[in-house]
Amino acid sequence: MPQPMRSLGERPSPGVSRQDNPRSAPDAETSDRLERRPGTFAGGGISRPAAAPRVTSLALYPGTRTVVPPAWDRCTVFPTAFYWQRRDIIGEIQWISRRGFLPVTAIGPNVDEISDYVLYPAGWRAYGVSVPAGGTAQFEVNHANLGWFRLMLVDKWGQPGPGMLQAAIAHQPVLLTYKNPGKEATAVYIIVDDPAWWSDARSPYTLTVRRDWDPAAVDLSQVKMVAGLWGASPSVSAEFRGPSLSGPAVFPR
Repeated sequence: MPQPMRSLGERPSPGVSRQDNPRSAPDAETSDRLERRPGTFAGGGISRPAAAPRVTSLALYPGTRTVVPPAWDRCTVFPTAFYWQRRDIIGEIQWISRRGFLPVTAIGPNVDEISDYVLYPAGWRAYGVSVPAGGTAQFEVNHANLGWFRLMLVDKWGQPGPGMLQAAIAHQPVLLTYKNPGKEATAVYIIVDDPAWWSDARSPYTLTVRRDWDPAAVDLSQVKMVAGLWGASPSVSAEFRGPSLSGPAVFPR
């Protein structure tokens, strides 16, 4: 069961940059002011307005074409299905990609668990995993306030690709299973979404990766992680654990 939100006062305010995340501050020299166009979506047969258009600065990490994900307003009440629908991360990354690449942290074949926290104040972070043809991988996020989190799974173009439909239509998944339906190895991208900014250096989440193949016996070195909309930007806060156990993974659910 998710723990109740005790005090928002203990969390950093939107106007305070996080000292333990040196990449939270945008580069003013490369900032461009853009206006995000409003959209609509259907909910329960009724057309509802999406979140209000945001005028925000987009910055690049110095010396790269990788975008610093812009801020979202912090979620201060327990998120409902309607809230998650309004928080259109898929639309966000499509919008960001017009200006540059999205930051992604590659998860190596011998890593089975990551301890990390989301980018502030965007509230999300992306990871990439290579999956062989026919291979099955499972991703699970855990945190003391798990009811405020969700996982998303997209392809190199930031869309739910083949084998990702279940993840795309789920209400608020914290565990996803992906089976590569193709005949070639591919990269998939997992987004950890934490709109209330519960995760930080003192209270990181864990992202677990379970594989049904032996990483030592499968060569995935030819899979390009930096592809499509994604640009390499390893998380400076991540702690990796491994190596992965050899042999078939044991899926708990």
